[in-house]
Amino acid sequence: MSTPRLKLERLESREVPAILIQIDYSRDTSGFFNNAEARATLERVAADIGNTLTTNLAALTPGGGNTWTATFFDPSTGNTVSLPNLSVGANTIRLFVGARNLPGTTAGFGGFGGYSMSGSQAWMSAVQNRGTSGFATWGGSITFDTTQNWHLGTTTAGLDPTELDFYSVAAHELGHVLGIGTAPQWNALRAGGTFRGANAMAAYGGAVPLSSDGSHWADGVTSGGQHTSYDPILPLGQRVGHTALDAAALRDLGWNSGGAPLPPPAPPQFATVPLANVQPVALGGGDGFVTLYASTVTGQLISTGIRLQPFAGYRGSVRVATGDFDGDGVQDVATATAAGPATMLRVTSGRGFDLMGPTVLNGGYNRGLQLAAGDVDGDGRDELIFAAGEGFAPLVFVSKVEGGGVNPIAIFSAFGADWYTGGIRVAAGDLNRDGFADVVVTTAGGIGAVTAYSGADLRSGVADMMLVPSLPFGGARVGLNPAVGDFDGDGYADLVTVFERGGPGVVYGWSGRVMTQNPGLPLERLPAMLAFTVLPGNGNAGARLAARDVNGDGRAEVVAVGANPASPVVSVTTFAQGQTGVGGGATFTATAGGGEGIYAGAEREVFTASADPRAGMCHCGGCSALAALADRTDPLLADPLAV
Repeated sequence: MSTPRLKLERLESREVPAILIQIDYSRDTSGFFNNAEARATLERVAADIGNTLTTNLAALTPGGGNTWTATFFDPSTGNTVSLPNLSVGANTIRLFVGARNLPGTTAGFGGFGGYSMSGSQAWMSAVQNRGTSGFATWGGSITFDTTQNWHLGTTTAGLDPTELDFYSVAAHELGHVLGIGTAPQWNALRAGGTFRGANAMAAYGGAVPLSSDGSHWADGVTSGGQHTSYDPILPLGQRVGHTALDAAALRDLGWNSGGAPLPPPAPPQFATVPLANVQPVALGGGDGFVTLYASTVTGQLISTGIRLQPFAGYRGSVRVATGDFDGDGVQDVATATAAGPATMLRVTSGRGFDLMGPTVLNGGYNRGLQLAAGDVDGDGRDELIFAAGEGFAPLVFVSKVEGGGVNPIAIFSAFGADWYTGGIRVAAGDLNRDGFADVVVTTAGGIGAVTAYSGADLRSGVADMMLVPSLPFGGARVGLNPAVGDFDGDGYADLVTVFERGGPGVVYGWSGRVMTQNPGLPLERLPAMLAFTVLPGNGNAGARLAARDVNGDGRAEVVAVGANPASPVVSVTTFAQGQTGVGGGATFTATAGGGEGIYAGAEREVFTASADPRAGMCHCGGCSALAALADRTDPLLADPLAV
């Protein structure tokens, strides 16, 4: 039977009301940012400040005779770096970061970059001012001192009186990149040792005293009784965020900052486990947003405050999966729309830029996609796995994310049933511990069926069932949602399922080891390793599942989210809790409901340290950036400023 083909079509770019500060670690030759806490905190600063800026910046895309060279101080050496024809997205600032031993007590310094260019007048104007009337920049660099006694945490938990808070220094230096103390607009508003920007004066109650260098507030200047971010001296043992005065100064430079101070740091509520072992969970709401959650000391989840809107203007349900699609060691986020006017797909790097921009499926298909992620071919990069929803043939695509799009390595019809149009759900993980993620598929409607396809075969384009098609709940005419993860810590990924809408929140799980040892048996003839009920009181609204190690113990927990649009509830269950027959912990309400309920983006296998067959592999992305560097300097580079 012939079936229509899905085809991808790129959407036009759209402006968004925030600035994306894209962190580039390729100059970090000292390895300072190999520390996961340092990266997480710096990216939190970038999001906190970038989300308060509403100026629209033009994209810098060289070509057709329009060329330019970006210049900045290498944060690891102090030498001038020139990057020819750097591409910078609309509403995006590129920030190169690194660390080295800085002189004296200097904790960091930062500044915006310089440029040279040639081409049309419109192009040169775009490079110079990004299409704005105030200060604008393509980006710049920040250097951090390697000898400081840093507190690197995202919160103030464990911040000692002798430690310097990394968040505070990063926020200060990012201000210099944005023009505080460095921009011509700043200098134009200096007079008599004070800063006389209208917004800053209104916030302070008069001209704001400046330090002797004219590039900071005078030491001791406060805003609402708070220590300011742009003070030249940051105190030990304290976190200093943006105040109303700091935000007002950015408005005076033309950034149109929202003006409200950044929220104070949240009370310490994250578990004291190694950050590298804790995996955040991405929840796609019914309001067009994705919210990132992290674990708490109680084993529940709490919003990190990071919210993404992958499709401008879209306010429906967002389906989400997370995986390392480019092999840089950082989790990326794939998002897709649910049923609506058009089906769209997007993949965003965990570093803050698009691996694949918003792309629409044409041909009239509008029923949405289901997403999963897993390293199917064993090369250290996750493949994006997506399947068509209801009303379409049960096609499953296993694809590389590369070159700004998706490149399928395998396409197959789930269950070999071309006639089935009830929708497919997908998950991925290494069920047989051979080093290749296998792809699990379930039916979304009709009788709840499940099977799995060998990743070792899919990498060659061959769809070979490794699990006999199973009806684990007999003739129950309710679809299933799957997730895959190592729940018992034996190194084999395990399979869990739950009913879709129309069924209760009953979760069943089967051991990957047992499935591997009994290849000819369907799930209904294998013992269940888990059987419990989640989301009490949610009736037959159904649920969706994700597998994620939220407490850093090396085992995946079962994250269950409600499919009831009016009740966006979430629960987390450990393996030990699941064996008792009762889901763990009290439910909590997610950020947003509506649409089709919420989706959890964590379909990626979880390994213990000893069981990962790919341990020790290196997939550094810095070499390609280094190779693109030119060896010439540029005198237009702005001087950085130090704390």
